Amino acid sequence: MKKIFLALSLLIGASASMVQAQEDVKVRFGVTAGFAMTKWNGDFDLGDEDFSFSPGTSFNPGFRLGAVAELQLSAKWSVQPELLFSYEGTKLDSVGTASAMYIKAPILVYRNFQNIGPGQLSPAIGPYFSFGLGGSTDGEETLGYDGIAEKFDWGLQLRVNYEMQRYVEGLFAYIGYEQGLTSTYNMGLMVGVGYKFAYSKWLKSANKGIFSY
Repeated sequence: MKKIFLALSLLIGASASMVQAQEDVKVRFGVTAGFAMTKWNGDFDLGDEDFSFSPGTSFNPGFRLGAVAELQLSAKWSVQPELLFSYEGTKLDSVGTASAMYIKAPILVYRNFQNIGPGQLSPAIGPYFSFGLGGSTDGEETLGYDGIAEKFDWGLQLRVNYEMQRYVEGLFAYIGYEQGLTSTYNMGLMVGVGYKFAYSKWLKSANKGIFSY
């Protein structure tokens, strides 16, 4: 756990340093909602019994929604942290459906290709961090010491985002994949839509930190 928080601290520090080095960082906010198919894999202990998800698991539908913030470092590069509520889980041959609720925080780096049709195409990669709020499996707890999955999950996300620059400026859609890196690791396929509001004129950087009023 200490290594995870150390890696997260280094990532946030590096991102802040990169943002501060820019002469003018544009910032905007938005909302997003999507559909996800998730599946859990790996091994865990259930009391005195060892259990393995594979091969007796299959994908289970869920959803996620929340807020996004985009920091445009240049015309080609941007960083997008998100804060999402995520309902997900897996299907188990032995006990049925396992469900869980998470607060999920992806931090994605986008490479922007403009003027692709009426919009902008942006592949992205970055880590995500999830904290479990609760869940149930056949009437029992899903997460934590007495559950079948870990309460804290982290991993890597890959996305391809397309945002309109004409007609309905700010409207975007994406497809993506995430791979968890904990012992009970999560796999997810995602599609979603959202809307980003106009850049905030009162939020900018001029080598004085991230925000200057």
